[in-house]
Order: sequence, then C-alpha cells, then structure tokens
Amino acid sequence: MEFTANLLDFAEMLACAVDLMERGSHHHGQRVAYIAFRLFEKVKPGHNPSDLVIASYLHDIGIESFMTKEKARKFHTDKEILWPHCHEGSVLVEMVDILKGIKPFILYHHTDYSEIQSSSLDVPLEAQIIHLADRIEVQIKPHRPVLTQIEDIVDTILKYKGSMFNPELVEAFLSLSIQESFWLDIVNEYRSAVEHIDFPSMDIKMNANDIRQFSHLCARIVDRKSPFTAQHSQRVASIAVKLAEFCGMRGQDLFFMEIAGLLHDLGKLAIPDTILHKHGRLTDEEYRVIKQHPYYTYCLIDRLNVMDKVRDWAAFHHERLDGSGYPFHLTAGQLDLGARVMAVADMVGAITEDRPYRAGYGEKETMDIMWREVKDNRVDGDVVDILGKHYGDIVCGG
Repeated sequence: MEFTANLLDFAEMLACAVDLMERGSHHHGQRVAYIAFRLFEKVKPGHNPSDLVIASYLHDIGIESFMTKEKARKFHTDKEILWPHCHEGSVLVEMVDILKGIKPFILYHHTDYSEIQSSSLDVPLEAQIIHLADRIEVQIKPHRPVLTQIEDIVDTILKYKGSMFNPELVEAFLSLSIQESFWLDIVNEYRSAVEHIDFPSMDIKMNANDIRQFSHLCARIVDRKSPFTAQHSQRVASIAVKLAEFCGMRGQDLFFMEIAGLLHDLGKLAIPDTILHKHGRLTDEEYRVIKQHPYYTYCLIDRLNVMDKVRDWAAFHHERLDGSGYPFHLTAGQLDLGARVMAVADMVGAITEDRPYRAGYGEKETMDIMWREVKDNRVDGDVVDILGKHYGDIVCGG
C-alpha cells in the first residue's frame, strides 16, 4: 500500500490539538513556528528551515495538563515547571523515526543562554531560536492591539539579552520588530500565520509507517491525560481493525481504520482535567463539555486535507443510528460501515476497560450491553453479530 502525507500538516494538527489544552486557545504552537521561522531566516539565510518549523510546532507536546499549560505561558516560570515538558516532549518525538533528529531542539527549548555559556551543554541554535520565539509569543496579550504592545515586548527581551537569550538572536528579533507586518501576521485570526510563509522545502512526505508512528504519538499524548484510559486509543484502534477485517474491509481501508482509532479521541485535549479525572457521575454541564470532543477531533483531522475517511470514522464514534448520538446527530443513512465499526469498537473498548469505580466487563456483560444498543437502534446489528461470533479474536486477541 502506498500512501503519503505532509509532515508539516500533521505537526500543525498536533500543535493545534495541544493548544486546545489552553483556555481560549491562543494558537501558541503556530505562532511560535512563525516567529522561529522568521528568526531563522535572519540568522541562517538559505538554510533549510524544515526541522526548526516542525520542532516549533511540537515543542509543547510534553505538556500534560491545563494547569501546566497556563503556568508555562507566564514569561517568568520556574524551571521545575518548564523542564519536565521539555524532557517528556523529547522522549515522545523518539516514537517517530522521522522526528528523532529534532529531539535536542525540544529538549533544550527552555535552556537559557547563560546556562549554555557556563556549561558544556551542546544546545543547537534551533533550540535557542524556539526559546526566544516562545518567550516573545507568551507576552502577546490577546485583548490588546498587538502594535500597542511592541515596545513593552522589545524592552523585556532586551533586558534578558545575553542571560536568557542569545545576543545574536535578539539582534535578529530587533530587526524584525520594526515591521508592523511581522506582528500583524502573528495575531492574524483570518489566516493562519503560516499561510504567509513560502515553504519551498517543507513538502516532507510521510509514508504509511510514518503516519502510523505519528498517530501512535498522538494517541499517547491523548491517553496520558487520564490515568483511567492509559491505552484506550491504541486498544480501540486494535479492536476496530480486527472487527473491520471480519466485516470484510480490506487494504487501505484497514489502514485508515487503524489511524482513525488512534486519533478518535484527539479532541479530548480540549476537555479540562477535572472532568476527565472525575471518579463519579458527570453533571449535565460536565457531560455537555465532554460532548465537544468528537467535534474537535473532526476539525483537527480535517486540517490535514487528506484521509476524509479517517476524519469521519474518528469523529463519528459517538454518533448513533437513530440520530441520538453527538455532536452531529447523524442517522443511519449518513453512517457508513467504517463509522458503524468505530462506534462499536469505541463502546466495547470503554466498557471492557477497568475504571476506578468498576472493573472492566467480561464477554457476556459486554455482549448483553451491545445487543441492548442494537435493540434500541443505536448501533449496527450486523457489526455486533460479527463481534459476538469472533469476540475472543477481536477483543482479547494479541
């Protein structure tokens, strides 16, 4: 099977997903990527910016919680807050072969220039660029015209020239800061900042294995948010692929089903930790917040402009045949076999997992629940029938 996608699109998708952890989503990853790229142009003209831009998008993937995300936005943040996500992010990118080269960029993106000068640390210039770009971006206040903030931001950066920041990079920033368009590009809500950039060398092709590895990375980032569901996305992907194969799906569709399973809960990054971690029954208001997540999954995967089946199968996993699902309230005629398989796989994955308030259900209990769902015209009876006939291979198989 041959299938390719652009790494830049996947990196931007994941950056947007991580930004959902921040109340009011400030597009931090995209903005840092833009600022870093412009700085790179100044100090390394003619060089390939690909690794820097990808690392800039992904620099915060090690952040696990809303609280940490908000603390990291403060210009002066304790290193005990910043360092763990640098380390975790560097570990995460090692999951993807084509990202391993950017590990040091992420590991050291909060290392001060004075630390570099006083030690034997080998910190790439790209990490120093991301550090400066990140600290520039966090100073931009969303409710004030950006051009009225330039002087304050520049003064702050100058104050830490040679201590926090590489002097050469500060000089490059000063030459950029006089351009109003530079600042307006950063905060432009009508077009993503990266749409202003010509990336002649950024068409980095991902093959099927690269896409699979990147999707496992996304699943890891989502699942670690909740201690209750440490393997949920990978397990749903496994169940969905086996179930789809028994339903007669073949070839590329099985690959798409696997990727959809891995990405189906990507939108959960928008759900506050207090709701995801809650042991008891959700309130009506909390449940309404939970119901946002498949919508965000849809929007995030849609950014890739490829794999529409993946987008739909991932995002429709809470839709039901009778239209009672969410968030689109689709009905049977709008849900193809892949969407029906994913809905069953997600439900089975959830009810067979151990939770703090109950043990995972066994085969009989699970099938009883699934047949009740069929009786209520919520899930596909043919798919559930196949699940029952091959339960051991689908749910318990290696």
